[in-house]
Amino acid sequence: MSTIKKPVAERIARLIAGLGVAVAAVAVPATPAQADDIPGKLTAHLTITRTGPGLSNCKLVTLAKVGMTNAQAQYLVGNGAKARIEVWGDDPVYDNRLYKAPDASLSAGSDRNGGGLIILSHPTLNCGKYLDEDDVYEGDEDEIYVKVIFEAPGYSRMTKNTNVVQTSFEL
Repeated sequence: MSTIKKPVAERIARLIAGLGVAVAAVAVPATPAQADDIPGKLTAHLTITRTGPGLSNCKLVTLAKVGMTNAQAQYLVGNGAKARIEVWGDDPVYDNRLYKAPDASLSAGSDRNGGGLIILSHPTLNCGKYLDEDDVYEGDEDEIYVKVIFEAPGYSRMTKNTNVVQTSFEL
């Protein structure tokens, strides 16, 4: 026969279960900070999608972010911050600029990685004219990336290259 009363035994069981959860939570390492969370860090990503008749056009969507608070981003958007993109062909010897886009749109944003200044550019270009940068022979692969250029009062000029998209942009 047990000398512990039932309500006390239930409380002890809940306490032990709670301690087990707490120990498990401590044992799991904290996730590292995302690159987007670092104040002043510029991150960028490029996607290219074929569109239009005969899929002859390519929509280049560049999404970039400068890590900062939402209030800082709102201030910069209202006080002269600018960003633009340049489309580049990646080559072993010499990268060549293929297209210089007009200014990108800027907005203050908050997401799961924190706040920041969001840079969005999405020009649609003729694939063969602008992105077929390795036109040495038929069936070749083209390597395209975007350079994001960000300038704002109180910030040094920042540039960041996106990922490289590798495919053939021949027509």
